Amino acid sequence: MIIKTPFYSQKWDLSNWEKLGFDSYEDANYWEKSSCGVLSLKMAIDSILEKKNEQPTGLISSYISKGVEIGAYKDSTGWSHSGLVDLAKCFNISATSYGNCDEKKLIDNLNRGFLPIISIKWAFENNKSLKERILFWKKYGGHLALVVGYEKDKFGALVGFYIHHTSIIKEYNWKYKLISLGKFKKGFTGRCIVIKSQINKSSY
Repeated sequence: MIIKTPFYSQKWDLSNWEKLGFDSYEDANYWEKSSCGVLSLKMAIDSILEKKNEQPTGLISSYISKGVEIGAYKDSTGWSHSGLVDLAKCFNISATSYGNCDEKKLIDNLNRGFLPIISIKWAFENNKSLKERILFWKKYGGHLALVVGYEKDKFGALVGFYIHHTSIIKEYNWKYKLISLGKFKKGFTGRCIVIKSQINKSSY
């Protein structure tokens, strides 16, 4: 079972920083390294709009600007789960944050057409690779990815989850990648944000 969802890479062409909607190359470079959560949110929201034959939301820079404005992001800790929930509401989308979400809850939400943004160890690895330690912008902290589906075997046993995983490392931008259940359990923290559906239009 897979929910059709657009994928947006975290690896940007920084030479086009103006077209990306940023004030400078340095500004774009900073946000490229801190966009996994907000990109996951945009993917989920645009999936909802696509189902309704509506136009996708604007540039990721517009998400970032709004998120900073409402306090959803802090330099020291990155994007907060509660902040991303509030940011979703700015785009007329309902969302809920959960502190203890298991595989069953993820499947239940996917079956309802809801997309979970999950907190994970980067690339579902127990430890960051040398390349990631060199390039990753934070000294500590987690990574956020979007769950877009799941796979069961012919006996009904869960095989794993399909993931949209963004990264500043090109080869770790994964679209509809199946993560085995064992690897998923090792990398998933249990924290997630479920992106649900459109709400009444606001003035935003």
